[in-house]
Amino acid sequence: MIAPHSVIRWSDALLVGIDFIDHDHREAVEAINRMAATVRNGGSVQGDLVAFRHHCAEHFGREDAMMRQVDFFAIEPHGEEHRRVLAELDAILARLGAGEDCRDYFTEVLPQWFLEHRATMDFVTADFARQRGWSPEA
Repeated sequence: MIAPHSVIRWSDALLVGIDFIDHDHREAVEAINRMAATVRNGGSVQGDLVAFRHHCAEHFGREDAMMRQVDFFAIEPHGEEHRRVLAELDAILARLGAGEDCRDYFTEVLPQWFLEHRATMDFVTADFARQRGWSPEA
């Protein structure tokens, strides 16, 4: 059952077929849903956002390493998107610290970005890595 304030429903349709990516994505969906519910209830998400940013930095680092390992043809735009998102999360943290209302970021912008990024860049990257025989032990 999906929680009442969830903005992303996890399902097998979100899997890309690379274990660490799928695991990290499931954790990201849980964090995004938690932050969306918190802001809808008027709570503070700064601590959760710091943890989410850390999660993203670690995930992006693993994904970037995989892309280098398989010589992914679009490593530059995909890596640049990772850097852009980390900068965006830093900017949202600063805005929250200044007392700005960023509810729409957590209920609309971030979930939409996640779903689009997964369906485009991550899907293509995972497919390419599998075709190149990528495995975590390689």
